[in-house]
Amino acid sequence: MYPNSNFALNPQEKGEILSDPTFNYISRCLLEEDVEEDISDYEGAALKNMEKPFYDILGEKYPPSQDSKLLSSQLNLNPNFTISIPNFSDTLKQHTTIESLIDIEFQRGVEEGMKLLPNLNKLSIDGEGSKISLDARKKRHNDSLEFKLIEDKASNLSDLNLLEVRNCKIPVFSCEETIRDEMLDKSLLNHEDSYARKEILSLRGIMELKEKSCIKNQNQDDHHTNLRALLISCAEAISMDNNTIAGELLNEIRMQASPTGDGIQRLACILADGLEARLAGSGSATYHRLVTRQLSTADFLNAFHVCIRASPMIRVSYHFANMSILNAAGTASKIHIVDIGISYGFQWPSLIQALAKRKGGPPNLRITGIDWPQPGFRPAERIKETGRRLEAYAQEFKVPFEYQGTATQWESICIADLSINNDELRIVNSMYGLSRVRDEPLLGINSPRNQLLKLIQETKAKVFVQGIFNVSFSPFFITRVRKVLLHYSKLFDMLDTLVPRDYKSRELIERTFYSPCIINQIACEGSELVVRPETYKQWHKRDLQAGFQPLPVDPSVVEECQNIVRNGYTEGFYIEIDNHCLLQGWKGSINYAISLWKSQVE
Repeated sequence: MYPNSNFALNPQEKGEILSDPTFNYISRCLLEEDVEEDISDYEGAALKNMEKPFYDILGEKYPPSQDSKLLSSQLNLNPNFTISIPNFSDTLKQHTTIESLIDIEFQRGVEEGMKLLPNLNKLSIDGEGSKISLDARKKRHNDSLEFKLIEDKASNLSDLNLLEVRNCKIPVFSCEETIRDEMLDKSLLNHEDSYARKEILSLRGIMELKEKSCIKNQNQDDHHTNLRALLISCAEAISMDNNTIAGELLNEIRMQASPTGDGIQRLACILADGLEARLAGSGSATYHRLVTRQLSTADFLNAFHVCIRASPMIRVSYHFANMSILNAAGTASKIHIVDIGISYGFQWPSLIQALAKRKGGPPNLRITGIDWPQPGFRPAERIKETGRRLEAYAQEFKVPFEYQGTATQWESICIADLSINNDELRIVNSMYGLSRVRDEPLLGINSPRNQLLKLIQETKAKVFVQGIFNVSFSPFFITRVRKVLLHYSKLFDMLDTLVPRDYKSRELIERTFYSPCIINQIACEGSELVVRPETYKQWHKRDLQAGFQPLPVDPSVVEECQNIVRNGYTEGFYIEIDNHCLLQGWKGSINYAISLWKSQVE
């Protein structure tokens, strides 16, 4: 899974947008209903003074105002009907300009508006349900202001995409969301193998029943081949700017693809979205819309729970990393873990549990969690929630614990952000997130990716645990489409084999974890290609060039990981060791690689 991106304004741009235009817009809205009538009265009087001499020349009587007739007729409907009108004559005598009225109405509007604001400590906004209803007039003012901002600030395509991200309605989940529950504990803690095996076999039983009830389609393989050919042909048409042919092929792909079908049909839906966005020139905006969708912890947990029931890869990754950290920590009294890409922190409860059982008592554990800022009003909310969750586990197992969460761009991390103490044993951990760090080959050792590795070197960590997705895409569009299709076809085929098609969590996995990366690879180009993964051999070479030294893998830990795979999971998963890397795969395809490194900086 990939962390969400963040798109923030720099302080200068933020100040320009939020200063005078916003004040003027608010002032116009506040005065719209009260002042507009006064202005129209002034305009009507001026028009009457201009027209009256012409009526006198023609010898005709100047007609009364239509609005007055209408108001008079409405009032005459009920003789007992009375209207109470506030007396603003004194105010108008003292404030004869519109600017003065703005000041009065603005202050009054602020006072009235504050009464309507909810308690900020209990604020919970739903992106779909909490929508302020505006009348057509205010909407026109809003649209005109938005157009002015676009005209002033969107001088290029990236600014337009950024503005679209700002306008996205992003739900802000309540801080009171459940941090822990029973399912989470059973998923993350090292309970007896009987529970894990029961859950795994339960899902396997469901899949076996569905497989028996499903009639094998003889033409299924031909259909898959045809769908793949259509996707490649559409990409080729787009690359040659043959938009007519590309549009026709997209329509044909849509007819054969299905979001609830088999693996290739589901993948084709996402690929078609990417091709369509590229054809329309909105690739970056489409990608930004996907990554700004926030997933609640409950939904993420459901998807996570299905993942560990269907596949051993996450469990193996966490177990291998945590056991390697325990072996490196030894009897250290203070341990500092720097987790780059901590996300929800699901890796650490089992480590906290293991440290609590250590001979001689648990050490003082400090975790520095680093992750990308989340879109919306609270960019650091998820990383704070992670800290609260880990603190709850530490209190339960009586492990002295300290947490520091930082939501920032990974390229901007400096050694001072990590608050390193010399009396601590340091571990750096990064599981499957480094592919999101920008890599500029022309910059060589000064590229952001290499600079981050240099920073990890400076921490003088005893162990650097690195997990990567084993895949590499091409910088050339057609070749990249072929590689994306090949790589994700295997992943979607794996899901189709392991998870029922009607599981909502399966859709979450496909649309939340896989879709953003696929859209980015298909619809974007150049600097907009955010995710640039590399194979484990490429990362091995990069780590060596950065000055790291590979550490050998403990055979006993590898044996424990193999036992996890054998404990009820479907045949097809495998583990092997190559060049000090633990490799995990499915039916001959290597998906994940984990390696251990030691900093050579003394």
